[in-house]
Amino acid sequence: MVRTARFSEETFIDAAIALVAEGGPAAATMQAIARRVGAPTGSIYHRFESRSAILGTAWNAAYASFVGALAPLLRTGCSREAALAILSWSGEDERRARFLLLNDPVTLFEDAPPPAPLREELERLEDKLDGAFRACVAIRGDGTVRDEELARAKFLIFDAPIAILRPHLLRGGPVPPFVGQMLDELHAGMPIAVTKDEGMRPTRVA
Repeated sequence: MVRTARFSEETFIDAAIALVAEGGPAAATMQAIARRVGAPTGSIYHRFESRSAILGTAWNAAYASFVGALAPLLRTGCSREAALAILSWSGEDERRARFLLLNDPVTLFEDAPPPAPLREELERLEDKLDGAFRACVAIRGDGTVRDEELARAKFLIFDAPIAILRPHLLRGGPVPPFVGQMLDELHAGMPIAVTKDEGMRPTRVA
């Protein structure tokens, strides 16, 4: 008779995400992850070779979900919808959103980098999102990708939504409706593509 494993990889990954979301990267020690699950520490090492391996797996899982929510919208030129998708994605799982959007790989893997296969998977995910992002900018413009348009697009699609979300993620609880309205107004007032004439106009101050 085959014994079913009591603790799955997903259980440990969820625990790592929760610990980082609640207390930052330093909170997710192997011992703390084990305690969170109620498992002996040794059982983690049957599935993950190191702390960086479990955190790398958790990061890639969260990042893959994020890319999956945004990339299809970006590839069809839906920049506003992609920015708003960050809000809805965050609302689906607050801990996952805190884990991904309030941290970065440099801090998360300060002690040791994740194993090579996990680094390669992260690079593939980053390339996928970057390709979708550039496709969106090309669609929204005239087919070329200028530095100014890239900067505008990065601000409108990624930087602004995450910056607006950050205090609410730190505080916890649902994101208020006005956040989506702010992003709508931002996209309406600062389009990604800039024509030659628009670039020469003086800025209007309300």
